[in-house]
Amino acid sequence: MSLLQSLVLLLSLMLFACGDAGEQRVDTTAVQEEMAQREPKRVMPEDITEAAYRQGGSMAQQMISLVIKQYQEEKPAIEFTAYLQSQSVHTFAGDATVHWIPVSTQANDLPGKEQQILEAYRYSQQQRQELINNVQRIGEDTLLYTHPVMLNDSLRTSLSLPADTEETLLGMWSIYFPKKTIIQDM
Repeated sequence: MSLLQSLVLLLSLMLFACGDAGEQRVDTTAVQEEMAQREPKRVMPEDITEAAYRQGGSMAQQMISLVIKQYQEEKPAIEFTAYLQSQSVHTFAGDATVHWIPVSTQANDLPGKEQQILEAYRYSQQQRQELINNVQRIGEDTLLYTHPVMLNDSLRTSLSLPADTEETLLGMWSIYFPKKTIIQDM
């Protein structure tokens, strides 16, 4: 075989190995973005807590909206505050576990952290202090987000209640998040 024939054969093999010109090329930008997303990130504890506040707040708002909608559809003969005290909500949202804890719940019927937080909400209400959402670490792998539910102007409007209805603590949403889920969603 001559040198020219060898070069033609080598060139033909190289073109054949490179594939057809009509084949789809890899988008290197998309591949780089995907690699960046999969790259390990350093997450600070305060970032995890902030993310738990965001996710928990959103979930608590969705849950109270569902309870209001259910109340309005059922049209029970009792007022909303009594209705909420009779509710027992225990559900799952993704990897989170959601509990509704009415203010009338006996503290002894709750796990330690929930018991302490409900007592703190009751005390704060008696002292006429603002009730705020809370995030607590439960062990190494779980975060507990709590959200007090008050009969406030927003809730009165949603339920078409009179404006002079006393503002009162109705209960709290208690949402357990696996720490891993919070981090993955960041």
